[in-house]
Amino acid sequence: MTTEIEILRQEIDKIEDRLIYLLNKRAKLAFEIGKIKKKRGLPIKDAERENLILNRVAKKNKPNSRGIRGTVSDDFMRNIFKKIIDEAVRIEHDAVSRELGA
Repeated sequence: MTTEIEILRQEIDKIEDRLIYLLNKRAKLAFEIGKIKKKRGLPIKDAERENLILNRVAKKNKPNSRGIRGTVSDDFMRNIFKKIIDEAVRIEHDAVSRELGA
């Protein structure tokens, strides 16, 4: 017999699987952006873009009519996205390094 907790955990597992897929998809896009930045002579780090992202996610992290958004704090959301951005910068550097080695 599946308990209520097991059902909820299965839903969490599905969400985690989707997050993994989306984060890897985002990483592939960051890699492509890194190659374009290299070709155009643009810096990898873009503080203005990073601030826009962090402000946007905090703004979107507000409760909706179903109470889904806004459950976690804005600071938590910013910290998560800061980590995602840091990884994207690392990936973009990797793309530039590969382009230089090519």
